[in-house]
Amino acid sequence: MRGQGRIFQPVVNGKRCHRWWVDYSLDGKRFREATGTTDRRLALRVLRSRTEKRESGELVGRPEHVTFADLRQLIEAAYKEAGNRSSVRLKAALNHLETFFGVGAKVPSITAARVSAYAAHRLEAGAGRATVGYEKAILRRALRLGAEKGLLTVVPKITTPKVENTRKGFFTQGELGAVLVELPADVRALVTFLVETGWRRDEGRLLTWAEVEWDGYTITLPGSRSKSGEPRVFPFEHAPTLRAVLEAQWASRECLFVFSRTGTALGVGAVRSAWHRAVTRAGIPKRLLHDLRRTCARNMRRQGLAESDIMALCGWETREMFKRYCIKDEAALSNAVARANGKVTAKYDTPTPAPTHVS
Repeated sequence: MRGQGRIFQPVVNGKRCHRWWVDYSLDGKRFREATGTTDRRLALRVLRSRTEKRESGELVGRPEHVTFADLRQLIEAAYKEAGNRSSVRLKAALNHLETFFGVGAKVPSITAARVSAYAAHRLEAGAGRATVGYEKAILRRALRLGAEKGLLTVVPKITTPKVENTRKGFFTQGELGAVLVELPADVRALVTFLVETGWRRDEGRLLTWAEVEWDGYTITLPGSRSKSGEPRVFPFEHAPTLRAVLEAQWASRECLFVFSRTGTALGVGAVRSAWHRAVTRAGIPKRLLHDLRRTCARNMRRQGLAESDIMALCGWETREMFKRYCIKDEAALSNAVARANGKVTAKYDTPTPAPTHVS
């Protein structure tokens, strides 16, 4: 009937498309949208849904005029407005998506089937499942932003299966010592700082002397550099290894950064290359710099610190995130085994602390 729209199969390069499209009007403007189905009955159902939403005022947008470039602009603006710190990772994900779909790809062509093809393509290229899941989540977020802005009528269903990617690496005292002796002095100082504080790489790498308080022996990480956005304080008066590292860096300071090289903060590339060489020579080539964070938390737990104190010192927001690092309360487990075997308590030997600063 007139005004109720129609379904059709477009002709592309002289060949009729097997999938149905819907054609309807809204506020005097014409809309065409792919249904993603070859079933005529399902296509008619999509058309009825659109016309019903049109009558109720729910239907907006002109998807055939929205491109991937428009979606990219939306999500980049949203990240900038929110002050998200993962803009580098976002850009990398968008670059991969853009290469596959095309900068001028119209939104109706980004179907669930095409997204599945993208995932298969990325996995075949060697990308990890967690990485592919992140990229699909970015695309889904961009599409939802398009709907929120009134540019799209519907958003294709994009699923992101849960991936078990909890890291479990820890350093033994011997392993850490072997790595430290292979590092250049400036990177060695940073690594020692990280294993003593449990802080993230850039939280230590970009530490400035203005954030070190000698009168109170505290390090204050401002919220602007914290992943959680919350400031953090780490007292070091009674942490001899950490205090020795900071005193040595202070004696040889050359700029505003605590860990520097040639008058500026240690570069990410310099740290990565030095770390890769060191773990390779130490015989543990697959160990990550981030394993220092887990190692510090485990050492603190073994020394009897409460989970809440470790979380506050190292920067975990929730106990769930803390648990993902597989930090076990080994003392409690040991005592549990002792009780199960008829003993009141079990002797729990606190291991030797992390190695002292190597000069």
